[in-house]
Amino acid sequence: MHRTDCKSTSGEKPDHLTEPMPPMACPGQAAASDCQGAVQLYEIEVFDFLSYEHVHLPFNEGYLRVLRAAYPGDRISFRGVREHIERLAAHTTDLANIKFLPCKSFETPFGVSHHNPVAGRWAARQCLNVVAKATAGRRIRLTALLGFNASLLGVMSHGWPGLRSAPLHMILHGQLGEAMVWRSRNPLIRAADFISQLRRPLPRSARIVALELGVKETIVEVAPTISPAVVTLEHPILRSEWAHHSPAMGTGRLKIGFVGHARRVKGFEVFVQLASSCSREDIEFHAIGHSSPETDHLDTTALARRPSKIPLPREEYVQALGQLDLVCLPVDGRAYESTGSGTVSDAVAALKPMIVFRNRTMEAIFARYGAIGWLVDNRDDLFALVRTFDPTEFARQRSIWIDNLKAIRKARSPEALAKSYAL
Repeated sequence: MHRTDCKSTSGEKPDHLTEPMPPMACPGQAAASDCQGAVQLYEIEVFDFLSYEHVHLPFNEGYLRVLRAAYPGDRISFRGVREHIERLAAHTTDLANIKFLPCKSFETPFGVSHHNPVAGRWAARQCLNVVAKATAGRRIRLTALLGFNASLLGVMSHGWPGLRSAPLHMILHGQLGEAMVWRSRNPLIRAADFISQLRRPLPRSARIVALELGVKETIVEVAPTISPAVVTLEHPILRSEWAHHSPAMGTGRLKIGFVGHARRVKGFEVFVQLASSCSREDIEFHAIGHSSPETDHLDTTALARRPSKIPLPREEYVQALGQLDLVCLPVDGRAYESTGSGTVSDAVAALKPMIVFRNRTMEAIFARYGAIGWLVDNRDDLFALVRTFDPTEFARQRSIWIDNLKAIRKARSPEALAKSYAL
């Protein structure tokens, strides 16, 4: 058994975590306790049991900025593994009244797979205990769970009504997308997997938060009864990563880039095949991101830049993205119709037009904001587009696409999102 208690720390210093400072006193009053007697402060409790180190760091920063803009007077606490919150605290020193508290992650006993329903539920109950202790006796406005698997969904949904009546927002990352691609054939595991849990009723105060347009529709197809409990928060885009001006077209070869983790589901294998088959001298292909054991066997000699064997520092990743002319994302539609893509958000922040496989989320983005590049139906269409690529036509459409990218970026700034996310 592992401990799940948390010790309080704060993000005041980027190099390490310290104990939080006491709240400031109200103007004209001697102490914080006097202030609290006049105005009862609400608290927001945020938990991330699944992220480690740099994983989901940009989103978690963006989400905290959304919360702070939506509720400027509330106290916010963020709990996660120490390595993650140290990084997060360093990026949010400008945000007031946020505490960072380290706690154990979702961890099954003896290294058993989280797909095992017994081990998974045991681990999820430890997480629920952390939530229960953190929220007990507090004036809670909102509790947020940043990412959840099948076990967390089942245990939190079942246990939440007994804990609190305050809203519970469960942020959906890639778990449903993975479940759409693969489900166990074992009936015992299948009965407790993500899709099965999703089809069960949710407490009245619980919401599943989709991070992209079109994802709610996919969820409702899988689990029609929970439709009223699904809300959409478009993936925040950090102002600190915005390109300061529209990037100029390169004077040399056109640079087409794959960005992100080089997994098969993200389309890296198709991207390598595209580069290998392209005989044009005026186009080169770059892979910016971390390599994956799934695709390490591929011959990547056709790439001008290959995936890194170690995770790229965020600053280096953003800088390399800025050197591209086009981002190519031949993602698996089954996974990305139910997943908000952080890579798409990165491309939007950098004002990079995209070539993307058609799926529900991308069609929804195009429908709301206008075209931001090309939607292609399949591998053959992608190869034909690159083979017949017309630089003059690209230059003609590019300014329109960049205007639309700017509109997305503005709409997805934390300050803009806060206006609709406030309860």
